[in-house]
Amino acid sequence: MLFTNRRRRNYYLLTFANSVAAIFGGLSIPFFLVFFLEFGGSASVLATAIAVQGIFTAIASYYAGKLSDKIGRKPLLIASSIAGGFIILLYAFIQQLWQLYSLQALIGLVIAVYGVVEHVFLADITQKVSRGADIGRYVMIIGVFSSVFTIVGGFFVGVIPFRLVFFLFGVVFMLDTIPLFFLKENSKV
Repeated sequence: MLFTNRRRRNYYLLTFANSVAAIFGGLSIPFFLVFFLEFGGSASVLATAIAVQGIFTAIASYYAGKLSDKIGRKPLLIASSIAGGFIILLYAFIQQLWQLYSLQALIGLVIAVYGVVEHVFLADITQKVSRGADIGRYVMIIGVFSSVFTIVGGFFVGVIPFRLVFFLFGVVFMLDTIPLFFLKENSKV
């Protein structure tokens, strides 16, 4: 791994912040699945919610990448991380189906921004000679945390109320933004 000190620091900060997000994101997945089914009472509500999120993510991805080329990666990582936490928090308060679909659209936008910019930032801070291995290691770490904690989260569905989970996880996702403030971005993006 041929990191400079700044690149290594950025890599570790991003890995730490997103590992925490992966842990709590994994824990939340079983709650979201059951919440969607109970909220609308049918699999079509779940399918529609996932589709709405997917459409907004797909369309916004190009624009998120383009915007990151103009204003930089760090501001978009921070803004989308805070926005994602706030949106998760709002799930604790929704009452109607249109609110669910609206939040799914918003979370789709946030996922587009964060997902694209996260990978572009990783490409920015890794060197060509080891970029594949470095990004692969990062994706592996995040994927293992998310998968393991999705299983763990499944044991708590029905034990912990949905609204409490969404409130708690929304706050954690917003606090998880703190390490991103310490990223150092090159002045030339």
